[in-house]
Amino acid sequence: MNTTQLKIALSAALLASCSVAASTTGSEILAVQNGGTPDKVYQTNKPTIKVATYNIGKNELSENVADFNQLNQAIAKIDADVIVVTEVDNKTARSKKVDQLETLAKANKMYHAFGKALDFDGGEYGVGILSKYPIEKSKVIPLPSGDAEQRVVLLSQISKPGFDSPIIIMGTHLDWQKDPTIRIGQVRHILDAAIGDTDTGFDNIAASIKILAGDFNSTAEEQPIKELRYFWVPVEKSGVNYRSWPAVNPAIDIDHIFTFKGQVWDVKDMVIPKDSKEFQWSQASDHLPIIAELELKEQ
Repeated sequence: MNTTQLKIALSAALLASCSVAASTTGSEILAVQNGGTPDKVYQTNKPTIKVATYNIGKNELSENVADFNQLNQAIAKIDADVIVVTEVDNKTARSKKVDQLETLAKANKMYHAFGKALDFDGGEYGVGILSKYPIEKSKVIPLPSGDAEQRVVLLSQISKPGFDSPIIIMGTHLDWQKDPTIRIGQVRHILDAAIGDTDTGFDNIAASIKILAGDFNSTAEEQPIKELRYFWVPVEKSGVNYRSWPAVNPAIDIDHIFTFKGQVWDVKDMVIPKDSKEFQWSQASDHLPIIAELELKEQ
C-alpha cells in the first residue's frame, strides 16, 4: 500500500469511527518537523512565569456592563505575566459597544490579543490573552463545533526575559453542552494543533514551549480532559481545591491550565482565590481565576 492509499484508508476509518473527529482539518499522518526549540535542562537560574485563566462572565453578572472597576481590580490582584480570558465581548450591543479586552489591557498596562469565535450582537465574541510582555504573533484556529456555538483556540507567542525561547500561549473556551461529544472533537483538534498536525502558522510548533489554558467546561475526570493528557500535563499542586464555578460557592472544576509534555515544570504556587474581606471575586465574575506560578526545569 503506497502513502496515498494509506492516507485514504486512514481517513475512511476515522470518518466511520467518529463523525466529530472528521470535522478536524489535521492530516491523519503526522508531518515530520525539522528544527524548533532545542531540549535543555536548567540546573540553575530556572526561568519562571505566572499564568492565569479567567472567565470574566461580564455580561452575565454585571448590572452595568460598562463599569470595569471590579474586573480591573481582579486583573490587578491576579497579577500574572499572562492571563487567558474567556467570554469576551468586542463591541457588542449587549456590552454597550465596549472593547472589553482592550479596556482591561489599557487599565492594567498589558498587551492583548483577541480571538474571535463568532460575530454576535453587532460585534464579536471570543477569547483573549493579556500579557505583560509584547505579543509577537497570534493566530485563531477554529475548533470543530458542529451545529453548536462556534469555538476557537487562540495561539499567541510571547518572549519573557530569562527564557531561551519564545512561549506559545494557547487559550480556549470549549463547548458547554452536557454531552461531551463536541468537546472531545475540539480537544482532539487542539492536540493536532499542538504537534503541527493542523496548520497553525507557527513553524516547528511541536518543539515549542507551550501552555494551554481556558474554560474547558469539563471536570478533570471527564473524557475531554483525559484525552488532553495525551500531550498535556494538568497544572496541579497538593492541597489545592480546583473548583472554580460558580464563584459565590464553587462546585466544579472546569477552568484549567496545562503544560505541554515536551517541557518539565515545577508548580511553585497555585491559587484559586475565594471571596474574602479583601475582595469579593463573585462580584467580578461568575468564575474564579486559576493562578499558577511555574518554574521551567527542562524546555
